[in-house]
Amino acid sequence: MIEFEMCFVMLCNDQTEGECLEHNLFVEKAKRFEYLEEIKPGDIGFLLNINKDELIGIFRACSEAQLHIEPDAWNSKYAAQVRVELISKLQRKKEAACILSKAGVAMGQLKSGIPVPQYPVHGQNVGEKILSNFEESI
Repeated sequence: MIEFEMCFVMLCNDQTEGECLEHNLFVEKAKRFEYLEEIKPGDIGFLLNINKDELIGIFRACSEAQLHIEPDAWNSKYAAQVRVELISKLQRKKEAACILSKAGVAMGQLKSGIPVPQYPVHGQNVGEKILSNFEESI
């Protein structure tokens, strides 16, 4: 069983997913940093590819959310960053919006109409429901 206090879901797309995984870094625009401040080392995280409606995991935060952990990553477009490590084999779950909604994540929409979590950080109860869709192999 994975122990954690909070879980977080951060966004990527087909263009940024590879860099997130390569750098072990989840990112957000600096103006949304305040929504990441609850993330602490040991919390679990998932990457949501918005183009594929795919949830990727399971990750653990290695750092608190910070500005500019890797200043040049993504051409400095995403300054709010969290260092992560993969804690299981890389798993991809389709129909991510459905998984997140069923877990109790409040969903909103981007201007394009793509469903996304309204906020990135969620409590342990939500995290356990999301985890139930993944194989825990640590």
